[in-house]
Amino acid sequence: MSMIRPNPFQFRCPKCNYIKYHHPKSDVLNPMDMVQICPKCKISMKREELSGVRKVFGGLFG
Repeated sequence: MSMIRPNPFQFRCPKCNYIKYHHPKSDVLNPMDMVQICPKCKISMKREELSGVRKVFGGLFG
């Protein structure tokens, strides 16, 4: 049985726009895939799908 690796995505803080990229290692969900807390504002960040060049390179270039 083979696993399908999901596309990378990012978490963005709605208050300060801090961004953290996440590259899931497998299709199994873990708590990191669901919620991230902004290290600056200490609030929940929103999960966003990557688009365009960021999707191709997985957020390597910010």
